[in-house]
Amino acid sequence: MNTLGGKSSNCIPHKLCGSHLFSMTKAARILQVSLQIHSALNTMPTISKTLGNSDMTEAFVYTETDRTKSRWVASAYQDFVKNTGRSRTTLRGLFYHALQMKASDYPICGGFVGEIRITRPYHESDGEKLPKWMSKARRLGFIPADAILEETGGEQIFLPDISWERSYFLEVWVAKSSLNPLLYPICQKHGAALVSVNGRASVEAISALCQRSRHPTIILCLVDLSPSGAFFCSDMATDIARAGPIDIKLKCIGLKPEQVLDLKLPLVNANINSKEDHNRFKEYLKPYPIDPRKMAELDCLEVYYPEGVAGFLNERLSKYTKK
Repeated sequence: MNTLGGKSSNCIPHKLCGSHLFSMTKAARILQVSLQIHSALNTMPTISKTLGNSDMTEAFVYTETDRTKSRWVASAYQDFVKNTGRSRTTLRGLFYHALQMKASDYPICGGFVGEIRITRPYHESDGEKLPKWMSKARRLGFIPADAILEETGGEQIFLPDISWERSYFLEVWVAKSSLNPLLYPICQKHGAALVSVNGRASVEAISALCQRSRHPTIILCLVDLSPSGAFFCSDMATDIARAGPIDIKLKCIGLKPEQVLDLKLPLVNANINSKEDHNRFKEYLKPYPIDPRKMAELDCLEVYYPEGVAGFLNERLSKYTKK
């Protein structure tokens, strides 16, 4: 018997003491392994840089759901290329292609592991996440980096390289910058300037137009049939008139209600910013059997018109361009 502080205390049994030592040894080993793992994790950024963002790190960034949805995007893109013979389109162009695909192959995944629970046809509401899945498909290398064209900010002007002998200057104005790479070659072919704006043309865009329009000018407008697009030309004409007397004529070459009906273009839910816009659009569509809560986008021409939106513009520019 030992005495501690004047009080008696029984000795720790030998068997219990051994168990205690074993537990401490086990804890030390766990601590050692933990430190090794921590050290390895700290070196991972260096390894990643050395390997150039290799597949080693991708597993930590993309889930199986990401990969499953991205593979579906790649499949839809490949189907677009197969059916149209064109390797580039807009994000909304791909959306309209997916919307008309007959296959019920859009995957609905469950949980983090990304197993496919069911497949079904592609719905309009699925378009909300298409930018996300397309971006990941591009980063994973499932589709070419330049295959899908997206919107860019600001207003852009592309003047023609070819001089045409005619009594007027020709411009094409489009309210979607994502279409620029598709329309630019057609405008160059016909000696027309290409101008893209975001929605309504800004004061700066109108001012630049007036400065370069030293000769009579014809502006052909390409816009969605939507609450804002339907009045693009008339609103622009008002803005030009305010800038002063100048010889500029405007014409909407698409999309018009008659074209939407004749080509049987699909309609989707419209973006309505105000009740005033809705009422204005409703009044405009009164003579036509088109729901004012819906809209038709230029991008759908990528699927529903021969040679896509470029073919649509080429046919209409041909009427204005004679050397």
